[in-house]
Amino acid sequence: MQVVASGPTGTSTPHLVTVQPTQPGLLAPSSFLIGGTQYAVALFSDGQTYALPAGALPGVPSRPARPGETVTFYGIGFGPVTPDLWAGTTVSAANSLANPFQLLIGGTNATLLYDGLAPGSTGLYQFNVVIPNVPDGSAVPLTFNLGGTAGTQTLYIAVQN
Repeated sequence: MQVVASGPTGTSTPHLVTVQPTQPGLLAPSSFLIGGTQYAVALFSDGQTYALPAGALPGVPSRPARPGETVTFYGIGFGPVTPDLWAGTTVSAANSLANPFQLLIGGTNATLLYDGLAPGSTGLYQFNVVIPNVPDGSAVPLTFNLGGTAGTQTLYIAVQN
């Protein structure tokens, strides 16, 4: 879809902007770039501890995830959900991605317990994921695809059996 955008008073020169129906990305802030390795934000159910190498970030509770544990990832740009919600709506009920989504940790499919817009938020996607049985590693590759198209980020998570 293409949209013509102009300034707040409508007096600036219009610009053609291409809007993609999906442009997915998982939350991976620059503060999670540790020793040249970009980790995705993976939060344990306590809402405070991150799946990173232990002590990776001073003052941030962290430990590697274990196979069978559930962590939550967040992202933006994953497209429509079912049931359909208007853009800008605060999410009040569970929903799911309309396009097929797959998340792999260490090349192994992770079980998705939830993949949709985050309840109580606007435009934020939430993925509750069970860590698959993969070998230990302080930087295990994390990849995803949406509707058969691979994500473009190079991300990692710490896993320990």
